Amino acid sequence: MSSNVGLLETRRRLEDAAAQWLWFALPIKAERVGYGAGPLTWLRQRRHKDLRRAVHICLLDHMPEGGMQSRFSEFWINERSRVCCASLNGPVEEADVVWVYCKDPIPPGKKGELLQALDRTRPGVPVVNHPEVYNAYHEEGTFAALAEAGVGVPRTNLGQGDVGRTPAVYKTEGGHGHTPKIFSRYEGHKPGFRAFEFVDSRGADGLYRRYRAYYLLGAVQPGMVLFSDRQNVLVKTMKRRETYEMTPGEAWQIRLIARTLGLGYFAVDYLRRREDDSPVFVDINVYPGVRSKMGAESRKLGYYGDWYSPETRSRLALGDPSTRPFWDVFDEVMQAFTSGQSTCYHGEPYSRKV
Repeated sequence: MSSNVGLLETRRRLEDAAAQWLWFALPIKAERVGYGAGPLTWLRQRRHKDLRRAVHICLLDHMPEGGMQSRFSEFWINERSRVCCASLNGPVEEADVVWVYCKDPIPPGKKGELLQALDRTRPGVPVVNHPEVYNAYHEEGTFAALAEAGVGVPRTNLGQGDVGRTPAVYKTEGGHGHTPKIFSRYEGHKPGFRAFEFVDSRGADGLYRRYRAYYLLGAVQPGMVLFSDRQNVLVKTMKRRETYEMTPGEAWQIRLIARTLGLGYFAVDYLRRREDDSPVFVDINVYPGVRSKMGAESRKLGYYGDWYSPETRSRLALGDPSTRPFWDVFDEVMQAFTSGQSTCYHGEPYSRKV
């Protein structure tokens, strides 16, 4: 990190802290201060404990205290939804929806604990991302199943004929986009890694592109696209990020991923091939990082603290102004899910039967 970047980051943290502790004495509106370590967040969390809304979501994490993304999602559901309230590892007996929300893959010893918890739900209560399908991304044969269903994915059946010839990326087993990768010509099997065909995603400007989108119970929300001069496109390697317009074909394929794997919620990263812009889906994450500082754009608009990534576009009024606000979509699909009117699955959603 350069000294200038370090100074800017220090300044941002100090400004966020001041907003959390002294918002009432500063020309800052409380609704423009996000999540952080300070009294404004603590006051909000205290108020959340008394919430009673139409749909009670129990976020189920095998970690008793919950992971960072679980706690963060609980906070923002309670803060922004008008229909739903959420509790992390609360009493599943009182839940209208149980949402399995923990770091993936679920360890073998923890799956049974989650299943036992689900046995205590009321009959008919639907489950988002049931433990039986939670680890789908990490299972052998998942990408082959997606390809067979018609989803654009990188080739995984690399063999002897590809050695030394086919550009490949080796991804860490059990990891996602941020975990270490090796880019090289295919060299055969490497212990601890999975090999995929390398997809050239460079645009006309010569930069590699990676697109993020979110899927929730049938609804697809575009996120942001990152541009980088590195093959491994990450926030820390990006040159810039922008909003983008998703094509109908891309949205259709994301819904096809959900139907094929039986998932109700995930973030998906995809590329557009250099030669024809066709989508190639490279990462599916049921526990994505959703804690966003929203970058320099948010500070220019007077926002402080950490915010919920899926709502970044609508909160900052980025992209197509006709796009519906994320939380309106969230409430709508959750109400449909609990009423049995959701069409997000190819069959019946997982729930405890009578």
